[in-house]
Amino acid sequence: MGDGRDGRDGIARQREDVYDLATARGCTVHREDNDTSAYKRQARRAGFEELVFDLDRGVISGILAYNIDRIARQPRDIERLIDTYEQARRPMVFGTVAGDYDLTTADGRFQARIYVTIANKFSSDAARRVSRQKLADARDGRPHKGQRAFGWRDAERIDEREAELIRRAREDVLLGKKVSTVHREWAELGVRGPQTPEGKTIGYSSVLYVLRNPRLCGFRSYIPQGVRERSGRVDPVEWLVERTDGSPVMGHWQTILGPEEWRELVDALDSRKNSGTGRKRRSTMTKRLLTGIARCARCGTGLVSGIYQRGTASHERHGYYYYCRAADGGCGRLSRSGPPVEEYVEQALLGKFRQRSLDTRTAEERDPGLALAKDTLEQIRAAKVEARRLRADDLFSLAEFAREISRLEVKERAIWRKPPFLPPLRRGSARPLPVSSASGTSARSTPSAIRY
Repeated sequence: MGDGRDGRDGIARQREDVYDLATARGCTVHREDNDTSAYKRQARRAGFEELVFDLDRGVISGILAYNIDRIARQPRDIERLIDTYEQARRPMVFGTVAGDYDLTTADGRFQARIYVTIANKFSSDAARRVSRQKLADARDGRPHKGQRAFGWRDAERIDEREAELIRRAREDVLLGKKVSTVHREWAELGVRGPQTPEGKTIGYSSVLYVLRNPRLCGFRSYIPQGVRERSGRVDPVEWLVERTDGSPVMGHWQTILGPEEWRELVDALDSRKNSGTGRKRRSTMTKRLLTGIARCARCGTGLVSGIYQRGTASHERHGYYYYCRAADGGCGRLSRSGPPVEEYVEQALLGKFRQRSLDTRTAEERDPGLALAKDTLEQIRAAKVEARRLRADDLFSLAEFAREISRLEVKERAIWRKPPFLPPLRRGSARPLPVSSASGTSARSTPSAIRY
């Protein structure tokens, strides 16, 4: 029905008009969708997906909306609906307050596509204007609008309890405490961030983001919406807004740390980054071969990787290790050196692949003797064919032909009676004779039953 930009009153008016339309059409509203963008490509439209599912399964008989742009602002979404309406073998309605669309006809589909394309262009223009306005606000040092940041009650005034947590965490990190330890302490205190789901405590990545936030010392940052949608949460340190002389823009709000204090904290966090393999550019997380794959033998939690303290024998020998992190819900009681574990897994995996390749080889590859026996049998068959041709051309006498065929049969029977064609016989056992048919002849022929 709406995406929330018209305000609560606007949404209420849209809902009222749609329900009036349903009453006039004699329809019953099955489900409604609200406050979800139809334009953003990364937006999860759970209501829209349920609507398409219900249409495909015949749960509902159509769609009612305030306008078509409330349903789709991306061409791919309207194409999904068009496919559903074209394939349906029952009457279905697509009605709006402005008029109906018959998606089963060429003209109706054309109109729907045109209106969705226009709506997409309007949204794109609006997004560009909003982005330009946000950049201007950032250059003027105006505070962020919307949801509050951790450490502040609103856009300008700090929250003393959260601010004290940040100041204490800064001192602890400078003294060598790990961010994971700070996170565990905050979780034990029940600390929650502005975006923390109900019933949960603040996450590790959120703690790291809070400590690196330039807002702590008053620096203004600006991350374009397109970057946020593509990359999710990014490091705000890399998106500081600077003046023409290169100095950072200062925001108009209360600060928790001074610029030098904040830079000292960021430098301490940066010094702990591992520049080894496995890290993506602009990422603060290193993912090694078995991260999240290897499991703790005690509790089953996925292992993460860490670096041995520089200067120690373990760091010189192995460099890093895998461990069960309590912050992830694990027991925290298991750690193993990384390279030996990876080497063991690699050898086990390669051994499995080698065994699988052996199992998929042909019988000739597994037993060279079988290939030799088959080649010999093929030569015997070719020799029989040649003997028959010579006999037919009167180049072989009957006696010569009989002797040659007999010799070839003896050789052929000797091959069939040896492994790998027949298993070895135990002493005192006998091979079963072929089953005979009612006429007394063999039901299946064997080389020994051939006569000339």
